Amino acid sequence: MTLDASQSTTDIIIESCSHINEQDAIDVRGSFHGLLRDAPMTSTAVVNALSQQLIYQLQLGLPNAFISFDDLNVDLSDAAFPFLQAQAKQALQRAISDRGVPLLVNSAYRTIAQQMLLYNDRFNNSNPVAPPGRSNHQTGLAIDIEDPRGWEPFLVRHGWEPLPGDPPHFDFAGGGTDIRSKAILAFQQLWNKNHPDQRIAEDGIFSEGGETEDALNRSPAMGFEKAPWEAKPRLLRLCIPRMEGSDVLKFQQALQKAGIAISPDGEFGPATDKAAKEFQQKKGLVADGIIGDKTRAMMA
Repeated sequence: MTLDASQSTTDIIIESCSHINEQDAIDVRGSFHGLLRDAPMTSTAVVNALSQQLIYQLQLGLPNAFISFDDLNVDLSDAAFPFLQAQAKQALQRAISDRGVPLLVNSAYRTIAQQMLLYNDRFNNSNPVAPPGRSNHQTGLAIDIEDPRGWEPFLVRHGWEPLPGDPPHFDFAGGGTDIRSKAILAFQQLWNKNHPDQRIAEDGIFSEGGETEDALNRSPAMGFEKAPWEAKPRLLRLCIPRMEGSDVLKFQQALQKAGIAISPDGEFGPATDKAAKEFQQKKGLVADGIIGDKTRAMMA
């Protein structure tokens, strides 16, 4: 669903989240080596690396407001980015606590790179797809889940509402703001950082056939050379979806240089987690596999 205060009911686009979730259930590891416009529509996981850059860029603009919920009692599909606005996370935590069982999440925050992939493929299937920046999955206030009817009374009690016509989808109506334009803005900022001679307007607007759509389609699925974590490093750890990027590769290379057996590939998987814990243990650090300032300092 996509709807804001300026839209009439005729403007609502109800996406088939069940169909999208089925596509994302395809086992895909690692992002596509090429441009987004050329990426195969197998699973939106083929743009994971670019998506992670977009999420981090958005978080830099919304500190403490757009956060991960993978520390809750949830199970995640491989393409489900576990990010919500803070109020929505708190309400989700209360609902999960009330029911007392894990919540299986098929989709939560969907980046505009993932949405562009789906939008490009809309002519190959009969399912409606919103343009990037119009899907409710870019609000940080939406989730798709398994067992929606079983969860409905618990979610509704805490401000989550089911979307008629889209069984797995729930929107949080108990607070938060519409951040969809900020998701577009985050991409525009990241593009301009990497293309100072091909700058596009930083206006938070996506229009069909416009310069932002063109730039998004010409973006590398593996992410930009100048990543948003260069100025402020992100915490690295084993998670779902798996972390990919230049910072992961640099960390793996540092581990190798330190004498830890590892094959650098730019993806933080179980082997990297094991190698990280081995390094931390040797240095007298807490061997939790979480790579922050203390671990990085030991590698300098």
